[in-house]
Amino acid sequence: MKIQRITIAIFCFISQIALAQSTNETLSSLVKQALEYSPRVKEQQQLLAIGDYRIKVQESGLKPQINGEVSYTRLDPIAEAVIPIPGFEGKLQFQPHNNYNTAVNASYVIYDWGRFKANVQKTLLEIQQQREGVESLKQTLAYQVAQLYYNIIYLRKAIAVQQEQVKLVEENGKVISDRLKSGDALDYDLVQAQVRYKNAEIRVVDLQGQLEKQYIFLSSLIGSDARKLIPADAALQFNYAYANAQGAFAEATVNNLDLKASFARESALAQEVKISSMSSLPQLSANGAVGIKNGYQPNIDAWRFNTLLGVKLSIPIYTGKRGYYNTQIARINLDAAKQNTEAQKTQINRDIENAFNDIQIATQKRTLAERNVYQAEYGLKLAKTRLAGGVSTPLEIQTSETALEDARFSLLQYDYQILLAKLEISRLSGVKL
Repeated sequence: MKIQRITIAIFCFISQIALAQSTNETLSSLVKQALEYSPRVKEQQQLLAIGDYRIKVQESGLKPQINGEVSYTRLDPIAEAVIPIPGFEGKLQFQPHNNYNTAVNASYVIYDWGRFKANVQKTLLEIQQQREGVESLKQTLAYQVAQLYYNIIYLRKAIAVQQEQVKLVEENGKVISDRLKSGDALDYDLVQAQVRYKNAEIRVVDLQGQLEKQYIFLSSLIGSDARKLIPADAALQFNYAYANAQGAFAEATVNNLDLKASFARESALAQEVKISSMSSLPQLSANGAVGIKNGYQPNIDAWRFNTLLGVKLSIPIYTGKRGYYNTQIARINLDAAKQNTEAQKTQINRDIENAFNDIQIATQKRTLAERNVYQAEYGLKLAKTRLAGGVSTPLEIQTSETALEDARFSLLQYDYQILLAKLEISRLSGVKL
């Protein structure tokens, strides 16, 4: 007998493991479908690609900038001088009325004292911040799918509990009907039983309507009909790896995606402070040009080939303290971002502690609810026996049925509350589904 009990226990344990694995596989599949289908995620991924082009735009600043130029200018009056020559009197023009110029100009930044690299680094940090935002969006979507998944399971079980209540009320109505025929009950008792039966059916319809809404919502997230994707025997089970709030919070400080986005924002703003402080640095550049134009003596109307080559050092001397003010603005933004990160940490820690407290309270209530279900079932059994023996009233049966229904719903709700708290702890800790 002892060996048989051990065998049954092992079988039940293995069955629970298999059921949990099936649940995890189904949920993972739903999350994968949602992430692959989500237009919102695709939009953010497309916007993320802009960052690569921003880098390329900045890198183009290190390459020579070449442009072509064609211009025409009419000048009136022009500078001229009268030169008396024996036997001839004429004018010498220093510039023609009609000036033509065609040229190819080029410029190249030789050295900017690190400003270009600093701007590229800032762009890379902003791209990383955007990536963290996309991952945070994915995680939000994944846990939204998980909540819908478990809410569907909960509503299925709630419907099953309510349908069992309908069955009990129906059976009670038959007993009262039989007693009415034998003169041991009143028409009032039968009417009351019929009213309770209809009310129980209405509650089933209401729960089924809520279930259908969850199916519609989940289907809209995964892009297909979710009604046949969740197994009928799916359980309210979710495993998480944290024994206490301290361990979960320690994990959250590393893996929580909202915190990661905040840290990335801090890094980008710190780089902004660095860039603003470099506004007073000089820039060394080279420029050149080649083309044809008129205006050269002795024949100022003739077009002639010309070239230009030079080096320029640009040194900011006074800009009205603009760089200083921009640096102060950047530092204030950085300090504000750090405070926001600390506020997020505080909120995450509080939410994790609240979730663990919810698990503790719901677990204690569940233990009491299990006993209450057993007592309610036993009470209903006694009431039915008393009614069959003619020593009880239909009111006693109704009271017992109501007590059993409330006890079963309470037990189911506590299971659901525990699961939601575990799900919230995992989300806050940055666990990917």
